[in-house]
Amino acid sequence: MAELAIKAAGLVTAVGFNAPASLAAMRAGVSGVKQSHLWHAPSGKHLKAAKVNLPQWWEGLGKLAELVAPAIGECLAAAAPARADGIPLLLCVPEPSRPFRPQGLEEALVAEVEGRLEARFHPSTRVVAHGQVSVARALREAQRLLSTQRVTCCIVAGVDSLLNPRMVKAFVDKRRVLAPDNSNGFIPGEAAGALLVAPAGRQSEGELRLLGLGLAHEEAGVDSEDPLRGDGLTNAIKRALAEARLSLFDVAWRITDLNGEHYKFKESAFAAARLQRRPKDVLFDLWHPIEYIGEVGAAIGPCVLAWALHAGQKGYAPGDVALCHFGSDEGERAALVVKYEERSSPR
Repeated sequence: MAELAIKAAGLVTAVGFNAPASLAAMRAGVSGVKQSHLWHAPSGKHLKAAKVNLPQWWEGLGKLAELVAPAIGECLAAAAPARADGIPLLLCVPEPSRPFRPQGLEEALVAEVEGRLEARFHPSTRVVAHGQVSVARALREAQRLLSTQRVTCCIVAGVDSLLNPRMVKAFVDKRRVLAPDNSNGFIPGEAAGALLVAPAGRQSEGELRLLGLGLAHEEAGVDSEDPLRGDGLTNAIKRALAEARLSLFDVAWRITDLNGEHYKFKESAFAAARLQRRPKDVLFDLWHPIEYIGEVGAAIGPCVLAWALHAGQKGYAPGDVALCHFGSDEGERAALVVKYEERSSPR
């Protein structure tokens, strides 16, 4: 398999309409969370949410395409002179089990994006519908495509919105949304992100290398009544570290999809306790961009990796090697070990 590196990123979030603006805001701790139009019937109050400040309000397929097209456009600009028809697009979207998920994501979303960008992507383009874990599956597919040497780069993108009122009500009924009567919940958000990925070491610019990737499944999901032990996440991290040939003590910091729900914090703590048998010598920083952009579902993977790339480029990362991990409501778990390298030797 080809060793992958992330070369550039594009973002559209509640704190910025492009990657430089969004990442500068997150670095500064600027939050896009505000009072929204979403009504919480039990308390008679409006909920907080992180909404992208689009010129008008609408829902569905068109909105998702409107969010993700500019982010993909940033990566297309960074990929020049490569043409879109030579670049596979791997588009991450919510899993099919998501309540009130927009219809036609697999069938029509890519065409909607191509129409807005006035471009056609490589025939290997496809949609990856695994929620928060989609980014890991898309990166594995990008590795496979690049190993064939028929393409020089890929774009891994993700888009999601949890601001549909019916969708929010479904999560409120499960007591999963932060509300006046529930402190154990997430803040709904929406975002899009895109990553330009290519074989590592082919250019002299700095890059975020993918050292290891691990996938696993958690039996005690967020809706399960089984006791949570964090087995799925622990196994995913073990596999990512084994592929990277590193231990947890070689990792300087973490950047994850923790969203305010106690479930994910406990799962992360259990995994860290199992893998960290003795205290680390330095502070093991934990970053979670959802604090600033809300719960953004399938878009969180590109957002996390874009922030890790930016932190390396601008020199404010706590260290070179980072651990990223994600979990979907269907029980899938993914972990990535990444390392920022300032300059790579051309091969």
